[in-house]
Amino acid sequence: MLSYTIRIELKEPTAGAQIELLYAMLENGFARSLVCEKGYAYVLPTNEYVYVGSENIRSLTDRVVTLVSEFSEDPSVMITQSAARCWSGLRGVNLA
Repeated sequence: MLSYTIRIELKEPTAGAQIELLYAMLENGFARSLVCEKGYAYVLPTNEYVYVGSENIRSLTDRVVTLVSEFSEDPSVMITQSAARCWSGLRGVNLA
């Protein structure tokens, strides 16, 4: 399986658009948290998501742009394939 980090910037983000973005991404298999080797979960920064699957990066980018374009004109989307992640300062969360 491939792992990706997705960053989305809305051109004119309203509170409603931010909520639409969150629900659209969560309903389509994207997550807002990371789980470390010890099993602890951490919340990602605003408008960042992770995706794990077999989809290639170009196809995934097209899918995210299409999804977000339904409620936000010309969103900025950056996707990176992740072999490893390291972080500091992320807020812990209980997923149970």
